[in-house]
Amino acid sequence: MKRLMIIMMLVISIVLASCKPSYEEEAGLYELYFMEGAYSVEMYEFYTIELFEDGTVRIQSKSSEFGSAVYDVTTEYSIKNGKITIITKVGFSNLKEVYDYVDGEIHMINAEIPGTDDTLTAKFRRS
Repeated sequence: MKRLMIIMMLVISIVLASCKPSYEEEAGLYELYFMEGAYSVEMYEFYTIELFEDGTVRIQSKSSEFGSAVYDVTTEYSIKNGKITIITKVGFSNLKEVYDYVDGEIHMINAEIPGTDDTLTAKFRRS
């Protein structure tokens, strides 16, 4: 009985691993090249989004303001029907952001800035 349970758990693990999508084509480092609205490109020393094949994403940015800290988070993403969805855990809840994935670029069109009435449009291209 114990062997049967081990075999079943192994089969289930293999099936679940094979069901996870691979983003080989989309994987890579994307850098901010355009921004308008409440912020501008000049306000950042760098702002990158790195997509990995396994569905994880690393977002890094640093304001050009003296003494600013680096924002660095690794979380999960998915791409479906030309939309990239990034889910970030914030405390006990999740923040869901949906952007356009167009011609190999990530586009944030009129993205809302939390806690304000402001929006911004930003575009990232593969470096």
